[in-house]
Amino acid sequence: MEIRHLKLVKEVADKGSLTKAMDSLFLSQSALSHQLKEIENQLGAPLFHRINKKLVLTGAGKIVLSSAEKILDELEQTELSVKKYMTGNVGSLRVATECYTCYHWLPSLMTDFNKEFPKVEIEIFPQYTTTPVQQILDGKLDVAIVSGDVDTPNIKSAPLFTDELIALIPNNHPWTNKKYVNPSDFADETVIIHSYPLESVTLFSEVLIPAGVQPKKVIPIQITEAIVEMVKAGLGVKVIAKWIIEPHLRDKRLSYVPVTRKGLFRTWYIITLDKPDAPQYLHNFTQHLRCNIAGTCASPN
Repeated sequence: MEIRHLKLVKEVADKGSLTKAMDSLFLSQSALSHQLKEIENQLGAPLFHRINKKLVLTGAGKIVLSSAEKILDELEQTELSVKKYMTGNVGSLRVATECYTCYHWLPSLMTDFNKEFPKVEIEIFPQYTTTPVQQILDGKLDVAIVSGDVDTPNIKSAPLFTDELIALIPNNHPWTNKKYVNPSDFADETVIIHSYPLESVTLFSEVLIPAGVQPKKVIPIQITEAIVEMVKAGLGVKVIAKWIIEPHLRDKRLSYVPVTRKGLFRTWYIITLDKPDAPQYLHNFTQHLRCNIAGTCASPN
């Protein structure tokens, strides 16, 4: 049986004749008669009795009608759900960032976004922090914030903001007398990083590896507060975004110095799956990101 057959049975049962079902099904009486014979031959049972020029359901017809009502109603609800999804009325957004510290901006962003789309649920997946691109390609994330542009097929990226990375040091460190530090200055230092691999760390990929410099020691620590205490104790230096560490710089035991004469900068990007049928609320969420994080409400290209 096909959907058209179910619609025919339902309409004829409601209207009582093929003639009266013509207008709602947009078919001629002969076409409807042909379809009815088609389904009756397929099922091997008559679906209607003709009583006083009116078509009345047989026992088999009542069974088919019961299924038709359930299936057609389910299809209608599915269509409505998809339409709501595409217009941004309902749905969910799975979000991750490449930096654990970036999650501090989510509460205010979610508040603004939910005023516009109260039925769209935002789900945060910090476990995908290290692999956001692959998770988007695998359909496990809808949007991510990453440092550096992503030149990957099927991924759409748009610039979000640029930040400066500075070297966080204790206030008695020899670097406090420098205007900036060069790659060679790191050779005798213990360098604190967020996580391996080193190629994913901006200091290494943009400064140390190109210069052929290897620090004396590398320590991975993911928690900002622990990093701060390590630096205060003189147990290492950390190259970190200035906006992340700024609240801690009121502590006189800490200082910082720019990295290289030109400074060390990185650009953050919004990435999503590049698909034409993305729901409207996904476009609006990226717009809210730009407003809340980058301070600009211009639509991304």
